[in-house]
Amino acid sequence: MTIISRYLTMKRLTHFLSLIYISLTASAQTLNLPPRSSSALTGSQFVATISSSGLSLTARENMIYTEIANGNVPDFYRNLVPVTSTAVISGVTQSVMYYAIPDYLAIGCDTNYFLCPMSPMLATDIADLTLCTLPTRKMVNDIWSAATVKLSPSTISASGTMTTVPVFDQHNTTVRGQRNSVISTYPLGNLVSGDKKDVVVSNSIYTTPNRVVIYGWHYTSGTAIQPLSNVHSDTYMDYSHGIRLVQNAVVYNGNPTTVKTILQSSTLNPLLSDEGAMANPQYPYNTAVTTLSKTTAFAVTRLSSTSIKLFVANDPNVTHYKVYLSTDGTTFNSPLTLLKTNLQITGLNSDQIYFVKLEAFNQSYNVTSAVSELLGAVTSTLSDSVLIVNGFDRASTGNTFNFIIQHGNAVLNNAKGFSSCTNEALTSGLINLTDYYAVDYILGEESSTNETFSTAEQTLIKQYLQSGGNLFVSGSEIGWDLDNLGSISDKDFYHNYLMATYLYDAPNSGIANSCYSSVMQNNFYTPDSIQFDNGTHGTYNVDYPDVIIINPAAIADMTYCNGAESSGLHFAGTFPGGSASGKVVHWTFPFETVFNPAQRNAAMSSIIDFFFLQNVSTGIVKSIDTDLKVYPNPSCGLFNIIGEARGEVSVYDLSGKVLLSGVKNDDRFTLDLTNLSSGIYILKTGISSQRIIKQ
Repeated sequence: MTIISRYLTMKRLTHFLSLIYISLTASAQTLNLPPRSSSALTGSQFVATISSSGLSLTARENMIYTEIANGNVPDFYRNLVPVTSTAVISGVTQSVMYYAIPDYLAIGCDTNYFLCPMSPMLATDIADLTLCTLPTRKMVNDIWSAATVKLSPSTISASGTMTTVPVFDQHNTTVRGQRNSVISTYPLGNLVSGDKKDVVVSNSIYTTPNRVVIYGWHYTSGTAIQPLSNVHSDTYMDYSHGIRLVQNAVVYNGNPTTVKTILQSSTLNPLLSDEGAMANPQYPYNTAVTTLSKTTAFAVTRLSSTSIKLFVANDPNVTHYKVYLSTDGTTFNSPLTLLKTNLQITGLNSDQIYFVKLEAFNQSYNVTSAVSELLGAVTSTLSDSVLIVNGFDRASTGNTFNFIIQHGNAVLNNAKGFSSCTNEALTSGLINLTDYYAVDYILGEESSTNETFSTAEQTLIKQYLQSGGNLFVSGSEIGWDLDNLGSISDKDFYHNYLMATYLYDAPNSGIANSCYSSVMQNNFYTPDSIQFDNGTHGTYNVDYPDVIIINPAAIADMTYCNGAESSGLHFAGTFPGGSASGKVVHWTFPFETVFNPAQRNAAMSSIIDFFFLQNVSTGIVKSIDTDLKVYPNPSCGLFNIIGEARGEVSVYDLSGKVLLSGVKNDDRFTLDLTNLSSGIYILKTGISSQRIIKQ
């Protein structure tokens, strides 16, 4: 037999975290898959992709696995349905409740899904992926008894085509018609039975090698058409085969356990088995997860004034994440273990930084990854307006991967909320730069080996600046990587978007360790000078900070200690290819290595003032953070406005041109910008202003 291969190849926090754990435990009976994408295939579209007679079983099953691992199942499958099984054990009637998907496993959406036959090998992999198991014969009977929708079996005459996708689809159409005929009485999400046979776990898996065991397909009278059978090989499946997933985790007599543990028990197995104990209650085909990669693509965002939300690139081998929280970035409580599909943390304090690090976890195999870098976000009643991006991945001496601490504290010290992400989260599409008014990009000593700005990052940064974004970037090797060693496109990005030309590798004509301070110029910064670390002040030795020539369109802000070599600049204007005025602040040494907190905070204050104070011709001089509520934002054109908005309401473009103006006497109204082009605008209501984005 060829086994089908698959590409699965701190005291204040304590109270809040305990409440969170209780809440999540109480609501954990959901299918462990990522949300379904709005662009995912419907059932009919998926059938069309697998209908070719030339498609191998391996290729088809790989496609099925990919769709399900990416969350392409109907939404009504998300909430599992409780089923109770009972047995007399030692003369006492005992019971256990488990949770099953409401119908046989399908691909697609609520209105167009495909009940999908598959091999026991694939079914086992999907069960492991979703923290589930397949049912036993007794469990199939109990599920039929508990079902509120008992469909009459619909058979197709036996022929050589009954194992083909067109016949699978034919039967799916019939069964969908049966289900739709009672949908007004029994909406989607009710427990359904009678539409398929079950692929089950059984001791007879092992009596003959390489067999699939099937059972069920009950008549409405309760009699099963298919007795327990292992006559077919494990690569056989016909239109009648269905996969019922059952959550493996259960609670018995108040104690957490699993379906598989009960089935293996010499005393408790009657609760779920009518075959006795099962030494190995699964098919022997699953690929064990022995290691997990460290999480690199993730983000931590503000969700509300008392909650944060995590976004993580999907890894099919991961079932949960262990989330460590801290309010100072150094002292952490015991981790929360959260389902990867429910990475929200509630019950937190308002206006507080919460630093976060993660470990990927596979519950089925009890495997945990190495800990991630540190990120964080601020809980606030106001929308966060700054995104901090950690792009410092180089494993150089002193890189603790936690420099969100210095950057985040400086941003919050200047009354701005923030979210944060890794640079991998940007390039994988987890986070959109244009959702944030300003971006602080950490590059540390990132250099040519790891790339300061990859081609994908450059594209995103260009688009952000072209649309009027505000970028602060700091790092000691950016020019060395992009301009000295880079391609033509790298040099263009450095010269025309970061507004600099690389001169040499360190102050004093390239002599390492020759200067650890910069002098401020042009009254852009409040401090007269700032000092950065030589390796003795708690971060790392900035031994090779770039020396640059300033683009003539930009303004030099800082020189190194000799007063002659440039170390920083700012620019406001339209970038090449842009349609709006953006801003950039560029330092050639890392912000986090400014070891005096007062100097860091003062420097960040100057940067935030530059980004956030809108000195346009109308006289708007107001922080973008306001108590005005605008939603949705971004929007395709219609914005709902709630707050102190009485009086004159105006919309400006980023050059200060008035586009719309009027008087409102209500604190709640709808703003219609459907006639404007996509882009960033400023909404002014009274003395407040807010950035809004039309998509």
